[in-house]
Amino acid sequence: MQTATDMGQDLTKRYSSFFETYRLKHPVSFVRDVYLCGKLREISSFIVWELLHRLRLFPTKSYLDFTDSKPLVLESDHSCESSGLSDRVSQAFMSLGVHTTSCDQNWKLIYLRTDGRFLGCRYPNDNELYECNYAGAVNFTHSFPEPIKAIFVSRRQISFVCVKGGVYRREPNDSSFARVLDLASPHSFFRHNNGMTELPDGTLVIGEYGNVWNQNGWKNLAYLYSSSDDGMNWKPSDFLIRRGTNKHVHVVKYISLLNKLFVADGDNHKKLWMADAKSVGGWHETKWISANRFHIQMGGYTSIVETDCKLFFGTDYQGGTNFIVESADGETFTKKVIPDPYRQSPIDNMLVRKSSEGTEVWANLPYSAATSKCLLMFTRDAGRSWNRVVEYDRNNHIVWLISSSTHVSDSFYLAIENIVTKHRRVFKVGENQ
Repeated sequence: MQTATDMGQDLTKRYSSFFETYRLKHPVSFVRDVYLCGKLREISSFIVWELLHRLRLFPTKSYLDFTDSKPLVLESDHSCESSGLSDRVSQAFMSLGVHTTSCDQNWKLIYLRTDGRFLGCRYPNDNELYECNYAGAVNFTHSFPEPIKAIFVSRRQISFVCVKGGVYRREPNDSSFARVLDLASPHSFFRHNNGMTELPDGTLVIGEYGNVWNQNGWKNLAYLYSSSDDGMNWKPSDFLIRRGTNKHVHVVKYISLLNKLFVADGDNHKKLWMADAKSVGGWHETKWISANRFHIQMGGYTSIVETDCKLFFGTDYQGGTNFIVESADGETFTKKVIPDPYRQSPIDNMLVRKSSEGTEVWANLPYSAATSKCLLMFTRDAGRSWNRVVEYDRNNHIVWLISSSTHVSDSFYLAIENIVTKHRRVFKVGENQ
């Protein structure tokens, strides 16, 4: 029996083949998979956008503008274990005015706390949580039954760790974690840097993410959970499911600029939802507003960040056309097409960094299709132009933004892995000297 992962990968490959050759070798099975996966709306949008792009009907100003800077191109024959990669990464970032430092620890995920310390897990034992202090000393904290999928720390310094199927909680200065939430599936989790947030009144909100195939359809895991007692108890909400979401939640993010909670769902409708922060605790459907009525209007974002003046959204259209979307008020949205050869890669994650040059928005596009490339990029002029930093092929390398925080830091962490040699390097970006 075909698994959900196999079906999704196969369908994505067929999307790419269709858009590259305008023909299908297996039309019957393709239509079947589109129907079973609930992709009819999505593929309709893909076709429209592809035609607009191929026929050059998108206005020139609708495309994202890159600066003249040349990216560091990761080739398949460069090993991550060599000092050469660290030197090349450092030089590429320095040419853009960004400092990097290669880390000794092989971190998988990091959560930057407001007190200067951070929590993280690392390979090969990614079920173990560590704490790093101001001086860089790393101390073992706790071992979990499953690999750690996400970390979050509240303003009261209460730590939350998510593994598949559940969420654990620890009080400040405590040594033990207690399981406080069982998710709807043993395969579910919340997405690191995107799936948990805190409102001004201390309410915590989690969005469930998972890919579970039940016979002829996806198991619906699009639940939101809220807690008004520092994460001791959680109240579930299925309003997304009742509104037609068929799969999971991509993003749950409080936006202080608008004092609103934003929720992006997936997989079929791909909608963006907003609610006033003060009304979230009631979970009344009438208090949630959908920013897009139709799929082609865009939604289902996999990443959302805010600066002092606007919001940036990253789309989730693997194998199709992807966009960076901007908004200053949550009502008017401006979209920019990602140019080729990166157009078919979704914007999986974004973060904001404060630097001496100003506010930077970083975005990672890590899933290449047959003829496309992956890209790590950033802007420091509020999205008017973007710097290409690292270009790579997903068949050879993986690049991840691995750090998260509730505050805007002057640094973040990224990992670069050579898939062929299995070597992996972690870099701290923007460290003050």
